[in-house]
Amino acid sequence: MIPLPDLQCICIAVILKLTTAEEYSIKRNDPRLPIHGTKNWKFVGGSKFSPRHSHATCIFKCPDNSNESCIWLTGGYSESHRTFDVEFMENESSDVWWSRNGADWNQVTKLYGDFLQGIGNGDALDGGYVAPWYSRYGHSFHALDGDGDRISDVMVLAGGFSPLPSNDVWISQDGITWRFDGFAPWPKRAYHGAAIFQGKLWIMGGSPLSNDAWVGTLVEDTSRDVGYKLLWEQVLSPNEAPWTPRAGFCAITQHRQYP
Repeated sequence: MIPLPDLQCICIAVILKLTTAEEYSIKRNDPRLPIHGTKNWKFVGGSKFSPRHSHATCIFKCPDNSNESCIWLTGGYSESHRTFDVEFMENESSDVWWSRNGADWNQVTKLYGDFLQGIGNGDALDGGYVAPWYSRYGHSFHALDGDGDRISDVMVLAGGFSPLPSNDVWISQDGITWRFDGFAPWPKRAYHGAAIFQGKLWIMGGSPLSNDAWVGTLVEDTSRDVGYKLLWEQVLSPNEAPWTPRAGFCAITQHRQYP
């Protein structure tokens, strides 16, 4: 996998502002403004996962070549479908997909890990297409570097509606085997903001509406099969942040590369 460049990062909470159709038309057609937004989007063909929203993606090494980077996708809210035991119908998803180009997608059909009763899909087949973690949407999903070599070592899936807000955390080194990292100390939530900042995972706000902030540090732990665990620290208590409680917002980092 290609190492990340030296970066200086700034954590930003982004609020979307709705505009009227007239305002949008003026901005879209103003020749003085740069071309951006939906004008730059292009449809790509190829095999796809089922239609869904509120899924989560990240960039991580490809399962068949660790020197290449792939897009990984987990969960989401999709069309109603039967659960793995065919007993119920649900909209939440517990599948895992990856792609080299964003057009052609491959489902991980043999998933392994901690299939635990009361914590995840304990009754699902170990080695089947269902992940150990409960079907969910509105979760966060990020790649983290644990040893400081600027190469992501694991993917971390946290929280989301499953179907109620949750605070379980799952770690995978390859997108195939998933290990339960425990329940985070932060209150259960979904549609929270999350970003990698200064090599750590930041969790902010979410539903139920909140504006607290937590930071998770990935540390090595040889006693665990996955080799790592997350240590959490609260950096902002509720109502300490200058921004009001919110959910469904976006948190990003600004990357600056130096020569």
